[in-house]
Amino acid sequence: MTSRALSPAVRKSLERATEKYAAQVQRALPYLEGRGIDKGAALAAGLGVVTDPLPGHEHLLGRLSIPYITDAGTVNMTFRCIQDHDCKTESKHSKYMKWAKLEGNLYHARSLVAAGEWVAVAEGEIDALTLNISGIPAVGIAGVDSWQEFWPLIFDDFSRVYFFEDGDDAGKKLGDRMLHEISSPVIRIKMPRGEDVNSIYVKQGREALVRMIRHG
Repeated sequence: MTSRALSPAVRKSLERATEKYAAQVQRALPYLEGRGIDKGAALAAGLGVVTDPLPGHEHLLGRLSIPYITDAGTVNMTFRCIQDHDCKTESKHSKYMKWAKLEGNLYHARSLVAAGEWVAVAEGEIDALTLNISGIPAVGIAGVDSWQEFWPLIFDDFSRVYFFEDGDDAGKKLGDRMLHEISSPVIRIKMPRGEDVNSIYVKQGREALVRMIRHG
C-alpha cells in the first residue's frame, strides 16, 4: 500500500527485479534456513539475491532482495545484507537498503485481507514473514522512520492489533507510536531484551509465538 501511485516504469522495474533476483534465491538458502525459512517459504515470498544487478543496483550486489508483493504486483523492495558479520561495525555499511525514491509500505499487505478480526504487526520483513509462516497473519513495518500518516486508518476494521515488539529501544519507540495513533486496541507483545520474533521462532518454534497471541 502506498499513498502515491507508482509510475508504469517503476512498476515494470520492480516486477523485473522480483523475477530476476528470485531466480537466484538458492544462494541465500543457508542464511534463510538458519532463520527457519525453508526454500518453499522463500519462493512463496519472492525472496531472491542480487547476483546480476539491474542498472543502478550495482551497490546491492550479494544482498537478499525482499519484494513487497500485493495483488497489484510488487510495490516496493528492500535489500538485506546476509554476510556473516556485524553490520553495525562495518564502515559505511547498512544492514538494510531501500529501493530509491519510494515511500514506506506495509510488508506482506495481503495478510490484511486474509486476517479475520485481528492482525499482527512486526518490526521488519523477516519477522513478519516468520509470523505468517507460523500461521499468524501479520504485516511488517520497516522501523518507525518508515511510518506513513495514513496507516492507522488501515487498522480501523480490526478489533485488536497484536504488536510483536522487538526487545530493544527501536521496538519500544515503534510500539509507542502505534499505541498512540491506532484507534483499535493495540496489544504489545514484548520480546525479551535482545530478542525478536525470528530469534524466538528459531529457538522455541512456532508454538512459542502462538502462545504469545493466546496470552496477549
